[in-house]
Amino acid sequence: MNNDLPMKSASSNIFNVRPGISPEDALTNASELLASAVSMGYYGAFELVGAQRDKALGILQLVEMAKMLVDQTLEQQFPAA
Repeated sequence: MNNDLPMKSASSNIFNVRPGISPEDALTNASELLASAVSMGYYGAFELVGAQRDKALGILQLVEMAKMLVDQTLEQQFPAA
């Protein structure tokens, strides 16, 4: 780890999560972001070959599992009416 780099302050963030966002809204947005990552990832993965494709597909499996966790939490904590 390079200790010569300046520490990042909270005010230097380009993007922030809105203070007070509800857990349901946060999880819904996370689910949508993960779905987009999966979609873009599969598009790109199939342009690769061999070990590079295998790595990309492995990463996509991890993203899909994260999406499943988020979606299940949404369903359990905030059931649809």
